[in-house]
Amino acid sequence: MKKGSVFLLVLFVILSAFSRNVYADMGPKPSVTVTVENAPDKEYYVTLLSSAESYGPWSKVEGDASGQYSGEKEEAFVFFASYKDPDGFCFLGNMDDASKTENSFHWGYYPPEEFKVAIYCPEDGSFYVSDICERYAFESYYTVRYGTSPLEIREVTNYGKMVRNFLIRVISTIAVELFIAFVMGYRSRKEMVIILIINIITQVLLNAFLIGVDYFGGGLVWMILFPLGELIVFIVELIIYLFTLKSHSKGRAFFYTLLANLCSAALTFASEIIFWSGM
Repeated sequence: MKKGSVFLLVLFVILSAFSRNVYADMGPKPSVTVTVENAPDKEYYVTLLSSAESYGPWSKVEGDASGQYSGEKEEAFVFFASYKDPDGFCFLGNMDDASKTENSFHWGYYPPEEFKVAIYCPEDGSFYVSDICERYAFESYYTVRYGTSPLEIREVTNYGKMVRNFLIRVISTIAVELFIAFVMGYRSRKEMVIILIINIITQVLLNAFLIGVDYFGGGLVWMILFPLGELIVFIVELIIYLFTLKSHSKGRAFFYTLLANLCSAALTFASEIIFWSGM
């Protein structure tokens, strides 16, 4: 009876946690980074005009509600706040002098999902705004060409690098698992073919899944789901190998599957670090 009461209490606590609103602001957030090409040799300010008047902690700013700034920065703030966009996009209060940040503007905390890139130069009053854009990934990168009206804007993606990393992961993990199988005595043609086919299927599916998670969910979600994905692959491969690798004991099949997947997981984790370090 006591065990049943404890179970119901734990279940109630879990359901309560999931049923209420959670206000904790944890983990990395999506970001937008804009790099300005053909940038002027003077102060200029960049912002994202939002289609929504409120997003995350940001809210629409109007008029001369600057206060905290002075000089050209205040002028830029007031200009963005007073700007009347024909499509209804508005200024949320976040801007930066891109001339001091290597011609780059980074919005790393709740950037709007739908936006226009706007640039204002207080010295000569020049103003440029892009067409409507949307965040396309967890970390979205764009380039704009200063002086064009509307601003020429282009998405910057790492598709080529992602495909290369995907192929390196798949090929290297399959090679390692085949090598370990050979060392552990699984040397018949039939066994090697089975291991090769199973690894092609599991590693392609796993790495495609992880790349999608990384692209749309970011590093934190990748770190959470990576062990789960590896565990599922381990279980699937173990079940198959227990019934197909019969030249040795089931204990050896278990140990091989465990060792091979630990090595492939280490390779996958290392390649992810190398990929995002830019090497």
